[in-house]
Amino acid sequence: MKYQAEKKRTMSHKPVIEYKLIDYQVRFLQAKQKITALIGGTGCGKTFLLPIAIFYKALEHFGSSGTPMEIIVLAPTHKMLLRNPLKYIRQRFDELGIPYTLNKSEMTITFSYGVIYLISAESYESMQGIHASLIVMDEAGLMAKPVFDTALQRLAFHSGQLLILSTPYGSNHWLKSEVYDAWLEGDSNIFVVNPQSSDNPFYPLSEIERARTMLPKWKYEMFFEAKFTKPAGLIFEEVTYIPRFQLPPNCIYFRGLDFGFNNPNAVVQLALDPNNNDTVYVVGEWKKSQTNIDDLEAVLKKGYGTIYADPAGKDALETLKRRGLPMSVAKKDVLAGISMLDAMFRSKKLLVFDDLYQLQDELSTYTWQVDRNEQLTDKPAKNNDHLIDALRYAVFTYEGGYLAAKFIDAMIGLNYKDSFFW
Repeated sequence: MKYQAEKKRTMSHKPVIEYKLIDYQVRFLQAKQKITALIGGTGCGKTFLLPIAIFYKALEHFGSSGTPMEIIVLAPTHKMLLRNPLKYIRQRFDELGIPYTLNKSEMTITFSYGVIYLISAESYESMQGIHASLIVMDEAGLMAKPVFDTALQRLAFHSGQLLILSTPYGSNHWLKSEVYDAWLEGDSNIFVVNPQSSDNPFYPLSEIERARTMLPKWKYEMFFEAKFTKPAGLIFEEVTYIPRFQLPPNCIYFRGLDFGFNNPNAVVQLALDPNNNDTVYVVGEWKKSQTNIDDLEAVLKKGYGTIYADPAGKDALETLKRRGLPMSVAKKDVLAGISMLDAMFRSKKLLVFDDLYQLQDELSTYTWQVDRNEQLTDKPAKNNDHLIDALRYAVFTYEGGYLAAKFIDAMIGLNYKDSFFW
């Protein structure tokens, strides 16, 4: 990625780097709105701008208050945190000659004008206790809404600013409804720049043209024209979200559990209403990475019903079972489970409470993999799918047995027993 960064020498012969920023980058840096977002195409300079924005805002804060700034930088996963923000903050600070101290165990960077807390969105709860004046969400379109909500809470004490840098992933994402659409509707607390790849004069036009001819239309529009588009190959296209309500007393409760550690542990709580045509409601969610078996046990003890768990986590499953939790091994047939979920979503036999933002986020981006020729395969893309896996374990295992039992009951009730079973 080329940007005009020129080294010049002053009278003291110390090299000075001068960045010639693009107009939309300058407008992003100078914006004062509570929520300021650069939602742009590939190569528009989001990664390049992140460390510059941090230093610029910290220097501005120190100049006006005389105090160092507390800054939180968020990335979707721990790996992405290391690969992008941490790497480029260090690279840019070294390039600019800014002294800093990196604490790898605490994941903090301390420099003259502030301290940066580097946090994965998978562990966004660790923002609690930090009264930040600036939070930067890198690739916010890959984060769930609770991360956004928590970031705003952590900025409230100092009336701080939230900077968002992202590609516009998906037309149903909170980034569109809560930020982009709100800005279009005139919310004075939000400022958005929405550059296409072609708005960067340093991005090769030949690459843009190649992408236009090679990529599916939706992908080109999303990644190069910075439009909120619906990905092709979305697996669940007809999910119904409903407001939370008081469930009837005779519901049957059950749960799904997807084990993880670096990847999150994920739990969904479901309720089947036998008086409403056996409709199943998804009523609760929990997802958190780097949690131990004791943390998981504490969460599961707050829920209700049998827990259908990922058979790959055999040791953890047996441990929880010994501790008195109602554990059961889930059926793990991926395609059959997806087919059952899809059929239930389409027939509105499976409904999701609309305050389950993390599950909504996963469902809105859950797609089939594409091969090297951009053709859809019959394998789901393994990315941000932990709650969906937990949902599949629960519904496919419980519903399969429940419906089979109801079928047998119906056969017996119709006096087919003698002729069919004997």
